[in-house]
Amino acid sequence: MAFMLMVFIIPAHAQETLQITGTVKDELSMTLPGVSVKNLHSKKISITNLDGKFTIPATRGDSLLVTYVGFRPFTTVVKDVITITITLQAAENSLNEVAIVGYGQQKKVSLVGAQSTVNLEDIKQPVANLSAALAGRISGLVGVQRSGLPGQNGADLWIRGIATFNQSGNSASPLIVVDGVQGRDINALDPEDISSFTILKDASATAVYGVAGANGVILINTKKGTSNSKTVLMFNYNQGITSFTKTPELTDGVEYMMLRNEARLASGQGKEYSNNYINSTIKNEDPNLYPNVNWMDALFKSTAQNRRANFSARGGSENTTFYVSGAYYDEESLLKTDALQSYDATTRFKRYNFTSNVSMNWTSTTKFELGVQGYITNTNYPGVDPNAAFADVMQTNPVLYPVMYPGNLVPGVSSAGAQPNPYAEITQTGYQNIFSNQVLSNARLTQDLKFWVPGLTFSALYSFDVYNTHTIARTRQRSWYQINRANPYNDDGSINLNVIQQGSDQLGFSQGSDGNRQFYTEASLNYDKSFGQKNHVTALALFNQREQLFNAATDLTSSLPYRSQGLAGRVTYSYDNKYFAEGNFGYNGSENFAPAKKFGFFPSFGVGWVLSNEKFYEPLKDVIDFAKIRYSDGIVGDGGNGGRRFGYLTLVSTGASGYTFGNGTENKGYGGTAITSYGTDVQWARSHKRDLGLEIQAFRSLFSLTVDVFNERRSGVFLQRASLPALVGLSSNPYGNLGIITNKGIDATIVLNPTKIGDFTLDVRGTFTYNRDKVIENDQAPQPYPYMERRGTNYLATFGYVATGLFQSQAEIDAAPSQSALGTVRVGDIRYKDLNGDGKIDANDVTRIGNGDVPTTTYGMGFNLQYKHFYIGVFFQGVAGADRLLSGDGIIPFNNSTGAERSNLFAVAEDRWTPENPNPNAFYPRLAYGNSANKNNAVTSSWWVKNIDFIRLKTADFGYNLPKGTLKSVGLKNARVYLQGLNLLYWSPFKLWDPELNTTNGTAYPNTRTLTAGVQANF
Repeated sequence: MAFMLMVFIIPAHAQETLQITGTVKDELSMTLPGVSVKNLHSKKISITNLDGKFTIPATRGDSLLVTYVGFRPFTTVVKDVITITITLQAAENSLNEVAIVGYGQQKKVSLVGAQSTVNLEDIKQPVANLSAALAGRISGLVGVQRSGLPGQNGADLWIRGIATFNQSGNSASPLIVVDGVQGRDINALDPEDISSFTILKDASATAVYGVAGANGVILINTKKGTSNSKTVLMFNYNQGITSFTKTPELTDGVEYMMLRNEARLASGQGKEYSNNYINSTIKNEDPNLYPNVNWMDALFKSTAQNRRANFSARGGSENTTFYVSGAYYDEESLLKTDALQSYDATTRFKRYNFTSNVSMNWTSTTKFELGVQGYITNTNYPGVDPNAAFADVMQTNPVLYPVMYPGNLVPGVSSAGAQPNPYAEITQTGYQNIFSNQVLSNARLTQDLKFWVPGLTFSALYSFDVYNTHTIARTRQRSWYQINRANPYNDDGSINLNVIQQGSDQLGFSQGSDGNRQFYTEASLNYDKSFGQKNHVTALALFNQREQLFNAATDLTSSLPYRSQGLAGRVTYSYDNKYFAEGNFGYNGSENFAPAKKFGFFPSFGVGWVLSNEKFYEPLKDVIDFAKIRYSDGIVGDGGNGGRRFGYLTLVSTGASGYTFGNGTENKGYGGTAITSYGTDVQWARSHKRDLGLEIQAFRSLFSLTVDVFNERRSGVFLQRASLPALVGLSSNPYGNLGIITNKGIDATIVLNPTKIGDFTLDVRGTFTYNRDKVIENDQAPQPYPYMERRGTNYLATFGYVATGLFQSQAEIDAAPSQSALGTVRVGDIRYKDLNGDGKIDANDVTRIGNGDVPTTTYGMGFNLQYKHFYIGVFFQGVAGADRLLSGDGIIPFNNSTGAERSNLFAVAEDRWTPENPNPNAFYPRLAYGNSANKNNAVTSSWWVKNIDFIRLKTADFGYNLPKGTLKSVGLKNARVYLQGLNLLYWSPFKLWDPELNTTNGTAYPNTRTLTAGVQANF
């Protein structure tokens, strides 16, 4: 060891000239010949040889500048180490740029698969869940944020839309791979820890994942250390104010009472509220007797706060690199609390993230990497779920009772618990506290086998992930009171209340736990070799195995581990950076299928041609300097089981009901054994994907365009049979590989790279994604008319009656096809189309009336503009081709599921058909009171299908970069102060609530906008 130190280490006091030797490689660990290494002190230059090696004289403290065409310059200072290895990073948009692919890396120019990346700065937003920051930023990715509730405000993500029967238990979500490990949670990561974010879209890119790749793959790598660099410290903090993007507008008490009276009179019933009662409410004579409550104002504050902090340290030596970080996120909800209570019912989400990635070169050919990351979350909710309380608003009209009675007593109207007080639900029912933690770990050993076969490496990965959650519920149900209207006040002036439901002020206690753990093992051989100057070959052979166990198993079947095992392979060939070919396969097995069909084989191939490297292309290079065409074709697997595990097994019950014998007074019953679910010969679903792509760069790479046209056909999707008639005599319909669905479309990315315009620098980025799926086979029974057939429509299509307007007269009703099967029809009611021409409207007149709530088109466009030290960035995101079927309590006036009197009203109820204003384009038909009177208007029809397209100002950023040298004395390298806005504005034809919300009647916690101020500093 002493000898080694003498050879490779310069004594601290030595200043004589020494020979510095080293090797220069690219990001794929390929040696680079012809690289210039310059001693900036002596001005001497050395050029690397064919093996990427160089020798140059230097003294301690000299700086070496390493430069090579197509790569970023690199500078290192000579210290104690005299033998160094330098890894150059490819310049942006150069042919040497490296892309992340499944189980590895490739030069971007050699890619034949369809994949997209995102600018990492764009996803560093003040949000709890990373998924909420992605929509519109990556071509091919469709995202919709369904709720704004802290802790539950992640977005639904799909790659190129939905191409399966996801409402039948088959997942349409993409596979998430973090640091090479499958099945991790995208929302568990802090954006500051991410070094690359890539989505894989076609068969060539995803086939290596076999049965897990049919829905696309999201690859995320976290940051690693940097070799031969000083430790860099980064600190970022921002604090913001949140408010709702939109809340539903409800009628006030006076308007509600007038409309309720109108509806009752139109339905042949008497008025509910007298003029005196209404006048007393208008005058606010006595809020206890004549309440007028805006429940939205009662439940919600106007603003709340969130905050986010990050700290990281990054650096390394020649043989060891590290990256460590910690992050904190805290978000409050806008729900109110009651200061009189001694417990904390605040709705609040807190998360603490940590990440540690260490890499060590044990020898010159052996590398070990260890990554540990995770989080701790603490979520606090009221005793009643906020979404449930919000839903109860639509059953609680504004004149039912006040927010609270004097003495902080809870109003109510029913001893059976009907129409609970929404304010009391979020402030008087105690609290729930959810503590969760997750640890993700992965250890990788990489051995270079060049001493055996040049270009060959071996890699092994082991990962253990664990997640646990524990819920403590301290809840209560307080007594409910109702004012005595006959004698509302006692002699002493106190309010006279009757107890209608006895409760308790004491907090109860309950708890629950859940969790899961995952083991992942991987071993691979990689080959990467150039032959001569023009031929390059790579190959991959990989084995992996994954096991998941869930703590909350309730039966033997769910307690069994979920296991998968497989092989993956890839071979690529490139010639002269012009012609590229690639073959991939995945061979996977699962415990879920029959022994003879556990494994499936999923191959793919792709080819690429860089036209711009051809001689005939030279005249075009001054304008379009890079052009490439690629095509891929292959099969990817889908392991969805439709919610039925071990579908090849027939399930029986020994507790089945049987027959009863006797004379009526003396009877004896006999049970027995019966089949509860029939096993069938099921196997993997298969997705055939094809993709044709075009990539161009123009004007010296200032402008780039990537366009992909894709076509997918997924067959053998796991479904329960729907075509078997009851006369077959089965106790339940069996499952099978029955479904067939196609999906086709186009996605594109257009970029204007940073462009100098005087003192300004401008860059622009836009994305576009369009897809259209079509059901080919769903095993439904044949329909009597073609227009009723769901085959040939998109999977999420809405079916119902076609509304043609509102009846304007009794004569029009008499002349129209009969709608008596739908209910009693009156003037002002919805009129429907008789599709089969039989003179009546019935179930045979149902057809496709809407697309569903997942958009067919997602797009985004944004720019960044920098002027000296100032910068501004704006990003718009939008969707098209989505619609929402309105239904549920409150959306149709006085037609609630639990009674007409339990119906709140949207303010838009003023826009209705009346005899005095027979507007055929009114939002609502004539008002009616009760389910029977509303029956004709309440059926599913195109009248209630509303366009929920929107365009949103998703983010706006404004900041100032401090001049270099500011606070240099304290070690500050650079810093910035900034303002950020999220979900600032949106435009949509839908006006009732935020169109992204997953609700048919507005009863979802609204999405929020955020305004933050922050500071970031690097030391």
